Amino acid sequence: MQANTTRSGRARRAFTLVEVLVTISIISILLAILLPALGKARTASRQTLALVNARTVAMSFDEYLNDNDETYPFIPLREDPNIPGGGEAVYFQWWPENTFIGVSDAFALEWAWPAVLKSVAPWQESYPVWVSPGMSTDLPENPPDFGEDDSEPAEEFISWRLSSAFLGDPKIWDADDPGTDASLHRAVRRGEVTFASSKVLLWDTHLAYLRGAPELREGHWDAPTPMAFADGHAAVNNPLDAREGVSNALRFGDDRRLHNTADGAKGIDY
Repeated sequence: MQANTTRSGRARRAFTLVEVLVTISIISILLAILLPALGKARTASRQTLALVNARTVAMSFDEYLNDNDETYPFIPLREDPNIPGGGEAVYFQWWPENTFIGVSDAFALEWAWPAVLKSVAPWQESYPVWVSPGMSTDLPENPPDFGEDDSEPAEEFISWRLSSAFLGDPKIWDADDPGTDASLHRAVRRGEVTFASSKVLLWDTHLAYLRGAPELREGHWDAPTPMAFADGHAAVNNPLDAREGVSNALRFGDDRRLHNTADGAKGIDY
């Protein structure tokens, strides 16, 4: 009986080198087209998350106002015996627990506001909302600036910057007759915010989700920035499109936009 030596099925056809190279070229072209689009989609997604975070932080401020006689977070200056020749500082409790910080900047709450707001927004639950999407949401383990080589400056813990206009009397930012008395560094009441939908409360200063750092101009990133307004709504605006700031004599003439809005909390940014 003769054995059947014929192979069943179709014989497989191998790819030629030219076909492999053409396939690789097509895949490379598709990746070159798709990857930027995917990167943009990821950036847009994280920007949306930043807007959600902005509204969440603004809601925490609103809750704080409701619980504290309609007054924005504030810590007054106190005499500091550690300053040579005498002087004053702002003292507050930071993270980790039982960490205390004293800084001579009367407007330090622009970054240290969580030290006060923790009464309605505890660190453990709120920290993921307080950092720009793309940054680690793990709470720092070491006190800031001291004790460990890998500790970060305290102001880098928090992405959202509070406008200095909510840390002083609107007279400080009177363009015609600016106030220079230290007593004007005081708590601001909700009723003093005349144009709540046009005055920026906080903004994302890190923009960690962007692909590459934008240009830094006038103390702000020249880029669309998620921000929350005093009425609680959130939007994306370029800080450099805001109205020009006026000089703050209580802060060495600082005139950065958003922080130093003309007429302070009574003024308009956009």
